[in-house]
Amino acid sequence: DCESLTSVTIPNSVTSIGENAFHGCESLTSVTIPNSVTSIGDGAFSGCKNLKSVRIPKSVTSIGDSAFGDCFSLTSVTIPDGVTSIGYRAFAGCSSLTSVTIPNSVTSIGKEAFNGCTSLTSVTIPDSVTSIGDSAFLGCKSLTSVTIPDSVTSIGDHAFEDCDSLTSVTIPDSVTSIGEDAFRGCGSLTSVTIPDSVTSIGKYAFNDCSKDLVIYGKAGSEAERYAKKNWMKFQVE
Repeated sequence: DCESLTSVTIPNSVTSIGENAFHGCESLTSVTIPNSVTSIGDGAFSGCKNLKSVRIPKSVTSIGDSAFGDCFSLTSVTIPDGVTSIGYRAFAGCSSLTSVTIPNSVTSIGKEAFNGCTSLTSVTIPDSVTSIGDSAFLGCKSLTSVTIPDSVTSIGDHAFEDCDSLTSVTIPDSVTSIGEDAFRGCGSLTSVTIPDSVTSIGKYAFNDCSKDLVIYGKAGSEAERYAKKNWMKFQVE
C-alpha cells in the first residue's frame, strides 16, 4: 500500500517475491523482475492500478494466486517457458490486457485466472494444458477466438461465460466434460462443435447464447441429447 511509490529496483540477489509484497502500490508503472527470481507470491502486485508493463524472466516457475489481479493498466504479458501453472485469479480484473502468451510448460489454468479481462481479444491455449479452470475466462467480452488443444480433458464451470464476442467454438476430441454455464451468455456464439467424447454437459452450458446457435455433433451423442433437451438447433456433422 505504498501508494506514491513510482519505481523499484529489484536486485539479482532476490530469489522470490513474497505474498502481497507490492500490493496496492498504485503509482508503480513498470517493474523488471530479475533473472534470479523463481516465484512470484500470491497477490505480489495485486491492485497496482497503473502498472503498464512487467517483465517476467524465464527463471520464474510459479505465478501465485492474484499475483497481478486488478492491474487495470497492464496491456500485455508474456508468461515464460518455466511456468507450469497460472494461479487462481492470477490476472483477474486486468481490464486493459489485450494479449497474453501462455507457454507449452503450463499444464493448468487456474480458476478465474483471466476473469474480467474485458480487452482480451484472442487466446491460444497450448497443448500442455489439460484443464481449464472454473470461470477462467469469465467476462472476457472482447474475446473473438479461442483455440482449445487436444490435450484438454475438461472445461470448467463458467469457463467462458459472458464472452460476448465469441462466434464459434470447436471442442476437441479429448474433452469429456463441459461444466455448468461454461459458455452461457455468449451472445454472438452461433456455432459450436461438440465431439462424441463429451459425455457430460452441465446445466445452462450454452444458455443465453445467440438465437441462431447451432450445435454440431454426432447422431445419438450427448451433444444431440443436450440440444434437444434445451430446445436448441442440432445438426449432424
